[in-house]
Amino acid sequence: MLKTIFQCLLLSLLCVLCSAGPAGVRGVPIHLSTDVCQGLGRALLQEATDVLEMDQLFRGLNCSEQSAELRPSKKTLSVCTPQSLMCSEGTLNFTFDQDECLQSVVEDLQYYRATFKSYGDPDRILEQSVIKSIENLMQSCFSTTFLDGDLVKISVDPKSSFERRLKLCKVLKGFQIRTITINRVLNHVISISQS
Repeated sequence: MLKTIFQCLLLSLLCVLCSAGPAGVRGVPIHLSTDVCQGLGRALLQEATDVLEMDQLFRGLNCSEQSAELRPSKKTLSVCTPQSLMCSEGTLNFTFDQDECLQSVVEDLQYYRATFKSYGDPDRILEQSVIKSIENLMQSCFSTTFLDGDLVKISVDPKSSFERRLKLCKVLKGFQIRTITINRVLNHVISISQS
């Protein structure tokens, strides 16, 4: 019982901290096609993990020792965090703005898709794995097509091949972390829709 109360207080504090930021602009409601989303979310996470283990992309550096570089905006974490919390009789219930959360997930996917496309990978490793998985997830899971005309234009202009590989390693590690968050969001939304 004490543990549940502590969890409730901790999540309440997190909600207060996360809701302190500016409110996002609300767009068209996004709906998930729940029958295939879970598998595609897991596939995307697996692709990101597999690519990080490829020596071919990161010749000359140990990618596992590098730090992760997350997308500059932390909006997904804040809008997908519980906004109202209710603890009663050992049960923890929370709600969040599902439309805003899913919109932020889509923005993350668009950002990383544009970022990985900008690397111009000559061996097409990213295109055949991570980019393809991002596109599959976006096209199959979300109610609207978001692939026409990337909203984000990313410029990747490191001076040397080594700096380019180092930057890609860090961004891929950040993407892997964000993909874990995206999977948790998808699983939560799917579980709500099936209950």
